Parts: sequence; C-alpha cells; structure tokens
Amino acid sequence: MVYACSGCSDAGELADRIARQLTRDGAAQMSCLAGIGGRVKSLVAKAENAERILAIDGCPLNCTRHTLELAGFKNFEHLELHKVGIRKGSAPVTDERIASGVTAAKKILAGDVDAKENRAENPRTILSETSEPKN
Repeated sequence: MVYACSGCSDAGELADRIARQLTRDGAAQMSCLAGIGGRVKSLVAKAENAERILAIDGCPLNCTRHTLELAGFKNFEHLELHKVGIRKGSAPVTDERIASGVTAAKKILAGDVDAKENRAENPRTILSETSEPKN
C-alpha cells in the first residue's frame, strides 16, 4: 500500500504522481491518505490489512508520515523526496522526476536499496540514492 502527501506544491504533486505510477506499474496500490486522516473505517481497515506500507512525502513537513502515525500506524517505510534532491517550490513536475521517484520507491519496496536509516528523525525513514539533480 502506498500513501502520498499530494500537497499543493510541486513536490506534493510529484509524490502523488509517483504513487499513481507505482499503482499503474503494479508495484503498489495507492490508497487515500485523507481517508486515513479522516478515520474513514473502510480505508483505515484497508491500511491495517496491508502487508506493507510506503509513505511518500514531498517536503520536510512529512504530512504523510504524521497522518499515518496519528492514525496509529507505526510500521511503514518512508520516502522523503526532499532528501533525494526534490526541493519544494523549485522542482517542476517532469517525467524524469517522476521516473526517478518511482525508481527510488521500487528499490525500497523490493528491499534491495543501499539504505541508510536516519534514526535521529525517524527510524522508519529510508533514504535512497538517486542521480536526480538537486534544484
């Protein structure tokens, strides 16, 4: 299961588009983060029954992570786009950026990422290395 911030900035749009592409590719199934925040029973149950959860955040505010945690979810992986070169307000949505994010997410989902844990901020955060230029 994948949840994305889908916020109003370019970084939020990228997170959303990455999650939608993962769904089209069959790598994950996107579900509604607003439903988790709103405690919609059927959507919360869907998340509770998920084998794995990937949270994708576009910026350092980490709204996806916070929404999942406030709903009681503790065991999920976390892709922070700002830590792989996406900067809110200066990362126009392009096919290349979407593809780069999809690649990072698929590596996390496959478990074959050379990942570092950032325990000071969040023990579940996975930082993936990409060749995405920093903007």
